Amino acid sequence: MRQTFQDQFSTDSNGFIYRKNQKGVPLRVSASERDDCVTTFNKRIRYAMWSIFPTTLLLILLLVWIIPDPNSQIASVAIWIGLAAILVPFMAVFYWAWNAPARELQHRTPAGAALTKEEARTLAFSKITYGRLALAAAMGVGLVWKMSAKMDVFHGGGVVWLVVGGLLIGFASIQAIRKWRFNQQ
Repeated sequence: MRQTFQDQFSTDSNGFIYRKNQKGVPLRVSASERDDCVTTFNKRIRYAMWSIFPTTLLLILLLVWIIPDPNSQIASVAIWIGLAAILVPFMAVFYWAWNAPARELQHRTPAGAALTKEEARTLAFSKITYGRLALAAAMGVGLVWKMSAKMDVFHGGGVVWLVVGGLLIGFASIQAIRKWRFNQQ
């Protein structure tokens, strides 16, 4: 996550360029502005991540105090609502921190045009490695293997794990084929 944020800042012959999500219009920034943006992002994300721990403890304490039967339907609903109450603020802070450079630099004159779809695709495929795609597929196999030891993955609710593992394997395979075809062109 932090590396992906830093990758929005690239170097050229005149210094640093900021491209929102690595494909937006290029905006010139100084080295100190880049360092400030990266430091501020890292600090905000660290605070947001550390805030998850106490809020999770608070959720657990509230659930134990308010709902003594953990196997009830109300407890299940309360857990999902509590998880949303923890994750929604984290995601809001994350996106606010992620988009901070774009907000600060929105009035600058662009140094060029945004990347075309083809250029963005070239950049994305250059960053994906076959090893990572193989690891994702292996994780899909491992997930199904692990869950098959606990439950029947071919019947009932266990089918969900088979589907999730299959989707992970399928996604990795499709991306590997797309990358291979793109490299052949």
